[in-house]
Amino acid sequence: MASSGNFKADGSITAAGKGQVCIPTADKNAQFRRLKNLPGNKLCFDCPATRPTWASVTYGIFLCLDCSAAHRNMGVHLTFVRAVDLDEWTQRQIDAMKIGGNENARKFFSKHGCSDMKGSNKKYNHKAARAYRAELEKLVEAAAVKRGEGTGAKADDAAGASSLLESADAAVARGAHDEARAKL
Repeated sequence: MASSGNFKADGSITAAGKGQVCIPTADKNAQFRRLKNLPGNKLCFDCPATRPTWASVTYGIFLCLDCSAAHRNMGVHLTFVRAVDLDEWTQRQIDAMKIGGNENARKFFSKHGCSDMKGSNKKYNHKAARAYRAELEKLVEAAAVKRGEGTGAKADDAAGASSLLESADAAVARGAHDEARAKL
C-alpha cells in the first residue's frame, strides 16, 4: 500500500507535512484534558475568552477560535495553529504545549513588555517573542531526545536550562548584549 497525503503505508497518520507520526487520539485527548484544566490555560492567551479550543504550537499557548484566526492570518512562519480537539497531534507538538502553556507565556511576554501590544502581528514579531519560540523549540527537542527521538543538536543548546522562562530570558539578554556590541 502506497502512502497518500498524511497517511503512511502502514496506516499511521503524519502531521502537517513534517513526517512525524501522530499519537493515538485517545492519548492526545487525555493529555489535553490535563493541560486544559491547568488554571493558566482556561483562558485564551490573547483575549479573555474562556475554554479555548485552539492552540499555537509555536508558542505553546491556548487560543479561542477568533484569536486562532488572527494567528492563522500571521502565517505559519510566525505561529502554527492547530485545533485541540479536531486535529491530530504529534507528541512533540503536545510537548510544546506542556513546556509552554499560557501561564509561562503570559509571564514572559509581560516581563518583556509584549503583553500590552495592540495587534498580534507586532507582539509576535517582537525580539522577545522570537527568543521565546526559539527556546521553546530547543526544550521540545530536548524532551524528544529524552524519549529516544530527535537529533539532539538543539537539545544540546538547552541542556543547561532549568526552565523555559530562564532560558528565554537569557536568550533576550544575549540578543541585547549582541546588539550593544554591534553598535560599538
